[in-house]
Amino acid sequence: DIRTISLVDFTLSDRWLLIKERIAIMYENLLNPNEFSSISGVSKQTLLFYEKKNVFKPIFKNEKGFRFYSLEQLDIIVTIQALQTIGLSLKEIQNYIENRNADLIYDLYSNRMIPLKQTVNKYNRTIEMMHVKLDLINKAKSVLLDTIYLEYRPAIQIVKSKEIPADASDTLQYKILGEHMAYRKEKDYSLGHAVAGIVDMKTALNPNINKTQYKYYYTILPSDHDEKDYDIIESGTYIVMYHKGPYNQTYQAYPFMIDYAGKNHFEIESMIYDESLIDETTESDPANYITQISIKIKEVKGSD
Repeated sequence: DIRTISLVDFTLSDRWLLIKERIAIMYENLLNPNEFSSISGVSKQTLLFYEKKNVFKPIFKNEKGFRFYSLEQLDIIVTIQALQTIGLSLKEIQNYIENRNADLIYDLYSNRMIPLKQTVNKYNRTIEMMHVKLDLINKAKSVLLDTIYLEYRPAIQIVKSKEIPADASDTLQYKILGEHMAYRKEKDYSLGHAVAGIVDMKTALNPNINKTQYKYYYTILPSDHDEKDYDIIESGTYIVMYHKGPYNQTYQAYPFMIDYAGKNHFEIESMIYDESLIDETTESDPANYITQISIKIKEVKGSD
């Protein structure tokens, strides 16, 4: 008859041999830390750290304190790594491993996707703005300075600063600029286009000005902005010059552009737009700044 064999059926010597055999079989199916580390891709130091934090422990320790792991424990390692990837702390992972089920993982992943999507969107915007900066630098390298261009421009969405009074002191101008820059930083608009400026045509025609006087500062908005209150620089053909030098010297180009419009019978809009291609983030010397200056043409009157 088939019956269960127990150690009672053996002599003392045979019992000891059987125990040794069973121990040998047990060890044959276990992995030492080096072997488990090699298979799992997790360092021995990390395994000890997991053990210290009660997240993952060896399946067996012998009387000498040697640690052993089983192949089945690889599933837990995979789970730990997956949960770390989505941002769980070791304490959260410990709680999850002890109670995991399909409903729990569904809720966990659903909730974790929200901040991850926000992070992805932020990085995508950062990449977009970095591309903008590279494009501006490349454009600055390709244009002829102090030369008149006629360029078609698509519509641009912008957010403007408070209006700067014509008689504003330097202190007030810098205060308005500081507020606009703080808003750019808050909205993560700082990496792409630099702060730009709008000059009123009446100011530009004043022969007594000795520095550029902006009516507004503005920022070109990224494509995925969430602004509800924004302005648009209209599409159309613009008279354009590229000026090299400090921002406050761009006024020197305005008379040449206005004179060009008159000679060619162009009726122009009442605002001038200054946008930096090379700015303080690109050059340490203001003398090397390059500003794109644009005036929109309203219509062509005709020529002689």
